[in-house]
Amino acid sequence: MIAVSRAAVALACLWASIAAPAEEKPTQAYGDDHPACEEWTDGCLVCARQADGAAACSMVGAACLPAAVSCLKTK
Repeated sequence: MIAVSRAAVALACLWASIAAPAEEKPTQAYGDDHPACEEWTDGCLVCARQADGAAACSMVGAACLPAAVSCLKTK
C-alpha cells in the first residue's frame, strides 16, 4: 500500500509539471501587453512605466510569493 501511495504522489508531481504553463512572461513585461497601465504589481514587484516607456521595478524580497499581475494605475 505504501508503494502505491508513493507512486501516486510521483505521478501527481509529474502531471503537475506537465500541466504547468510552458512559459510565463515576467512581471516586468506586463506593461508591454497593457499599454494603458502605468503601474502594476504581482504582490512582490511593483513596476511603473517611465517617461521613455520602459518599466522600472522594485526589488523582490526572498520570501515573497508572487500572485497574478494586476494593474494599479491607468492613464
